[in-house]
Amino acid sequence: MANFIDDIPEARRETLVARAEPVQRTSSSFVPWLLLILAILGLGGGVGFWWLRMGGANTSVAAEPEAASTETSSTASEAEGAAAAAVVTSGPAVTPVSSEPASNELVSSEPDVYNDLLGHRPYEITDESSLVTISTNAMVRLKPEAAEKVEIMIAEARAVGVSLDVISGFRSLEDQKYLFFELKAERGQTTQTRAEVSAPPGYSEHHTGYVVDFIDTSQPATELNAAFETTQAFRWLEQNAAYYGFEMSFPKDNEQNVAYEPWHWRYVGNQESLEMFYQN
Repeated sequence: MANFIDDIPEARRETLVARAEPVQRTSSSFVPWLLLILAILGLGGGVGFWWLRMGGANTSVAAEPEAASTETSSTASEAEGAAAAAVVTSGPAVTPVSSEPASNELVSSEPDVYNDLLGHRPYEITDESSLVTISTNAMVRLKPEAAEKVEIMIAEARAVGVSLDVISGFRSLEDQKYLFFELKAERGQTTQTRAEVSAPPGYSEHHTGYVVDFIDTSQPATELNAAFETTQAFRWLEQNAAYYGFEMSFPKDNEQNVAYEPWHWRYVGNQESLEMFYQN
């Protein structure tokens, strides 16, 4: 380059140099400007990118409640659908079983029916038109089957020398009211004491027509008291009554806590009588 300039006249050399320098300055000064522009553009791009990110984040945040709302609506719809399915069911409703008793539920078991009133079970008054009298005592009425068995028992006991007979059979409600309330008052007994020897009205086995009070006619002093157990009639009943379908209602230490009544026997020889006396 130096040799080339040396070959050019001085006047023209200066002009060439003058023209060449601006090009060099322009070339050298353009780089900083270019870098500056790139920096500005880069900065602007960064700001733009930051702005876009913030805008997108805001959009995302704003969209989340809507998504949550949609999810909640979906959950609510599912719950409603499940409730509807539970209501519309073909099978019977099932009550959940809890190990804890309800607050209004009895914890202890229900007492036996015979404990309803002073140790006696309740009995319906039988239809009196269904009763018959026995030949040895026209005052005694019983259910036909029980009456037939009693007649046979009396006959067979007498055949072996035992003076067996009956003094009482069916009793109406009015009869039992007299025996319980009137005699209770005459004897000055408490209700509890009276209930130990006589059932309250509506609670007597005599209402059924299947019960008799036996006696030994040879020993009238033993009628309707514990001394009856000393008679031949009682001993015969102990050995033979079961063959005819009879049993003692109130033996010693009976579960109903009724006083011992060796004279009081009930017929349990058919389905009806068995269910009456063993209903529980």
